[in-house]
Amino acid sequence: MRKFDITYYFGPDAKHIITEDCVSDIAKCGFTLTQLCCDTETNKKALTVMRKYGLCADVGDSRISALFRDKDFSNVDAVVKSVVDDYADFDNIEGWDITDEPSTEDFPILGAIVSAFRRYSPDKETYINLFPNYASDKQLKDTDYTSHLEHFVKEVNPHFISYDHYHFLGRPKVSEKYDNISERERLIRIAANKTENRAGFFENAEEIRRVGLENNLEQMLIVLLVEHGPYRNLSFEELLWEVNMCLVYGFKRISYFTYWLPEGDDDHWHYENSICDTDGNKLQHYYDVQKINKTIMPVGEHLFNTKSQEVFHIGESEKGTRSFSQFGKINKIDGNNAVIGFFEDGSVYLVNRDYINENSLTVYADSDMSVFDGEGFKFVGKEFTFNLSAGEAVLIKFN
Repeated sequence: MRKFDITYYFGPDAKHIITEDCVSDIAKCGFTLTQLCCDTETNKKALTVMRKYGLCADVGDSRISALFRDKDFSNVDAVVKSVVDDYADFDNIEGWDITDEPSTEDFPILGAIVSAFRRYSPDKETYINLFPNYASDKQLKDTDYTSHLEHFVKEVNPHFISYDHYHFLGRPKVSEKYDNISERERLIRIAANKTENRAGFFENAEEIRRVGLENNLEQMLIVLLVEHGPYRNLSFEELLWEVNMCLVYGFKRISYFTYWLPEGDDDHWHYENSICDTDGNKLQHYYDVQKINKTIMPVGEHLFNTKSQEVFHIGESEKGTRSFSQFGKINKIDGNNAVIGFFEDGSVYLVNRDYINENSLTVYADSDMSVFDGEGFKFVGKEFTFNLSAGEAVLIKFN
């Protein structure tokens, strides 16, 4: 990754993505990177419009999808080279979108594709998104989630680690019919329907962070936005909570699922309340995300060039997490229900872990602190009480 980016998974259709109104709306919402997975000619037209608005794209091309689907090792080099040559005139391609949620059995062909892109397109990234930790062993086709991650790093040699994790359930009960669907889709539906307010969000973040840091790979998360299946319509505070948890764990890119409302009459997923509807009309989440993106962009840019050092939980802890005690220049924190991330450059990010209520936390440090107010850092001294609204966070540095 070259810079902190905000992106999305599942964007506008081929009809809309080539129009200035649509692309302008994406940029005005605070996105810097798009996912572009239309036919080749549409992708090129869209890239031309996006360039005018300062947007880059991770490009998905059907020729690469076919390589992956058919496990066509013999043609990897020829196809990858043809794709790279075909898009040679575009300087706003950030990378190549390969696939979503592969199993461990898919890693050999992905490794071959990534290797080819590293040779023919060395200045760009490849993008592969992984399952969350609530995927079953049958979905992973591995013994456990940790093994799945480790095999991915070893066999694929990815540019970074991306995963999705949808934490907020509780939508009114949806259909549990599993007839006339693929085995892959059946397993996804079973996994989604298991619980409400799913446990394991932090355990997943801890594991992705650990594997990323151990292998010098940056990390990103696709957060839930669109209401679908058992996943409820999120509030502004819940969206803010998700994004701030990405930042406190040191993730270098954030993605929302979804920007565009998926079509279809599926009685299981039944999508509602995305950022834009199928005609490009702005829904409430457009304005929620626009506000959030404006808030987090300078924080993400500040933290981009430093690495996560430690992450602690204050108050209640969960599996895989560690409780805070004195660390770095912070001696004590009075209060509960928060997450605090320490970074190698001395920055500290403190997040209210409550996505419903305000939270008050008093920080005691052995050096003077300054806090970021959206435009710059403001001096607050060695002791300060932070009143954080639901899901809110504060960036701290030491003078």
